[in-house]
Amino acid sequence: MPPFETRSSEFGLVSGIRQPKSDLVLAAEPSGLFTPEARKGQLYVVAEADQDVARGRDACQLVIRTIRRLFYEDSSYSVTSSLRKAISAANKALYEQNFSIAAQKRAAVGVTCAVVKGDDLYIAQVLPTQAFVLSSGKLRGMPPSSSWKLAQDAAVSFSTPSAIGASLSVEPEFYREVLHPGDALLICTSNLARRLGQDEMLQILRSPGPDDMADRLAAFCAQNDIPEAHGLAATITSALSPAAQAAPLSRAGISERGRVAARQASGWASRMTGEMALLLRGPQARRRKRQAETRSEQERRAETRLAELPEESPYSIAPTPAPQPLELGETLEERLDQERRERRKRIGAAPRRTVDPGELPPSAFLGEDDYALSQSERRVDLSDTPSMAAMGRSYRGTAPPPEPTPLNRLLLPLVWLADKATSISRRRRLRQRPPRAMPQRRRGEGLSYRRQGPQFPWHLLLILVLVVAAAVLYGLNLSREIAQRRATDTLDRAAQAVAAVRESGDDATAQSLLDAAAGALADVRSSGVVTATLENRQRYEELEREYERALAAIQKLTYFDDLSEIAQHPVVGGLFSSVVVPPPPQGITNTLAFTSIYLLDRNAGVLYRMPRDGGAIEPMLRPQDTVGPFVVGNIKSQAWREDNIVVVAQSGDSGPFVFYYRNGESWAYNTLAGSETWGRAGAHFRAVSYGGNLYIWDAGATPEQANQIQKYLSGNYGQFPDPWIKDSGGKSVENALDLAIDGNIYLLKADGHILVFEAGAFKREIVPQGISPPLGQVASFFVTGDLESGSIFLVDFNQRVIEIDKQTGALIQQVRARPDSPYRLEQLTSLFVDTSSVRPVLYLVNGGQILRGSLPDRPRPFRVPDATPSGTAQPAPTSAP
Repeated sequence: MPPFETRSSEFGLVSGIRQPKSDLVLAAEPSGLFTPEARKGQLYVVAEADQDVARGRDACQLVIRTIRRLFYEDSSYSVTSSLRKAISAANKALYEQNFSIAAQKRAAVGVTCAVVKGDDLYIAQVLPTQAFVLSSGKLRGMPPSSSWKLAQDAAVSFSTPSAIGASLSVEPEFYREVLHPGDALLICTSNLARRLGQDEMLQILRSPGPDDMADRLAAFCAQNDIPEAHGLAATITSALSPAAQAAPLSRAGISERGRVAARQASGWASRMTGEMALLLRGPQARRRKRQAETRSEQERRAETRLAELPEESPYSIAPTPAPQPLELGETLEERLDQERRERRKRIGAAPRRTVDPGELPPSAFLGEDDYALSQSERRVDLSDTPSMAAMGRSYRGTAPPPEPTPLNRLLLPLVWLADKATSISRRRRLRQRPPRAMPQRRRGEGLSYRRQGPQFPWHLLLILVLVVAAAVLYGLNLSREIAQRRATDTLDRAAQAVAAVRESGDDATAQSLLDAAAGALADVRSSGVVTATLENRQRYEELEREYERALAAIQKLTYFDDLSEIAQHPVVGGLFSSVVVPPPPQGITNTLAFTSIYLLDRNAGVLYRMPRDGGAIEPMLRPQDTVGPFVVGNIKSQAWREDNIVVVAQSGDSGPFVFYYRNGESWAYNTLAGSETWGRAGAHFRAVSYGGNLYIWDAGATPEQANQIQKYLSGNYGQFPDPWIKDSGGKSVENALDLAIDGNIYLLKADGHILVFEAGAFKREIVPQGISPPLGQVASFFVTGDLESGSIFLVDFNQRVIEIDKQTGALIQQVRARPDSPYRLEQLTSLFVDTSSVRPVLYLVNGGQILRGSLPDRPRPFRVPDATPSGTAQPAPTSAP
């Protein structure tokens, strides 16, 4: 049966942001055949502290590093013994650290360690971290409980006295499971485990792979507002692919089984080398190895005996037998009579009358007469002395030698030949004649009277080296041939999968075949055959381009070709909220403001600007700056008004809102009338300038103010605003996320639906259509063009930008960053579309960075031949006005 393979994926969530790696998770997987991870098993560790993340991270990392180092450095063959020693050492290290620091900085840590060795899973656990195993279709939680609810209640409790670092001793709980292909493992922190139900856990563990499990956990955390969570997901798969298992005599089956055979042959060669080296070292080395194996077997039996309860003896109803009477030997009277008879025979005296025991004088019992036993009646004690008996007990208690392994049975003839050769040489030396007078010979170097040892068997060592070298060369050649065949087979499978998508009859069939093509290309990337030869690289790139064409035609998915970073937040950890790019100046003489890009950090309330062609970022307006008699508060929104940038800021947490605009090279201001009654700005506060007028959304603490668009006429900011929405048409505008204006007013809902208003009344609703995968929760949007043309760009939290038709809502394309791109759109929150050039340019707000990329060409229809020659520029998309 082929060996198993373990695939794992880490999961980390910090402040609601998903991380590809977690500081609280360790995955020690083998990088070669002779590494400690391959010999002792793959180690996975997840730690959790009872303090916050900032103070508990150092303690968790200290525990994780200590457990990994001590586990693989321990010489014991027992996995549980090594885990126990490693956890004890980590507890001691953390306890010493806690002892030397202040009480408020101390931390206690819970940890779960999982070791996969062959088809066995060993788990050592110190609460509150949790582990879940799906084996043979059955879900098992660790620690076990009588019901799932009790298991969840147990997950939230952090028992500080029993945690690592709380005392000098710690007692972990151990579990063991036999793994099968298709089984899954999940280790996570307690705050995530207590929110997962049994049905949700089964759905997560039944995912196709560990990456899918991590994605589902991320989606679950986003739905339940879990800001912090860490864990590790792993799946058990067979070393052979499904195609090789189904067809053993196929080319793929033969190549994969050859690879497994080469791996086993290399392991056999290493063990053969160790056995031959042990054979050359002599019987003392073999005896020490047998003693080590005996100790290992005794430790294994002791652990088994401690882990399993003894069998209960059956109850016997038979009564306890009565004790046998004590045999005290002959009585004193009988001994006296026997002594008298023997004495009488020796001296020939007349027989004496029998004396009644009752007539004996008292001196007979005081030793005055000769009533002692004769020398002939003395018994000799041939039993062992106490020390000899103890030695016998210890010898009899020694465990029998372990059963020889198949390798030892294979080497048994060689060992017998070596012993035979040694005995023959010994007998030959014994048959030699005694020394006699011989002619004087020249004395060699050193002390000639000392006994010289046998010469080192150099010829045997040379033969062994040649045999091992030949085996290694053969294995390398075989491995190279298998790798080449495997590369060709992998590329052939990928080509067949992509061709099947292209040759499918309809879009539905092509959609079902896309997953198979993506899996085949993923196998090519993970196998490393891409960089094997230049031919493989060219062939893979052609398959990748063909797959992207099919993906763009079916799912309308395109990729940024020139995505680049143009700005990075000047403050470490800072996040941008929005970006504004000025349009081309038309009839304006002072164009200095058009040469910059404006960036807003709403969390800090700071407005930044930078050169349009790239350069240093500088703050333009900050809180505590003075404009006239006003002290600038936190800036809540920015907008472009014809010739310059404008912002809306709030003085204090509940003060009035002030409208700031540029007057030459300085700032001017106007207090927005009625804004002192708004209170605190809403989470989706947005200010938009159109036609010189100012439109504000989500302003005010009351529902009437928060769900109304406040309109300030141009230059009349000191007058009370006009509530713009007069007729909502029965549609709820509550909690709208964003506002955009192109003559009509657009309000974005959280589900991606867009409400369109005209002249203060509801006009229609735009529903996005044909999006695959389905649209989730959106963050913001951008509207281009005029009333009759243009597109709507949606920012999806699924790391994509979706372009839909402004009139029908039909999907035009969904744009992503390439998988091999250095940029990940994991914090994509806003965008700005610059339509001033031939090809629209997208400015993306991705956390603390601003990315820029050109809008790709619209996907061509499915199975339409490409009539444009390679390298010819495509026409500009019609989405730009």
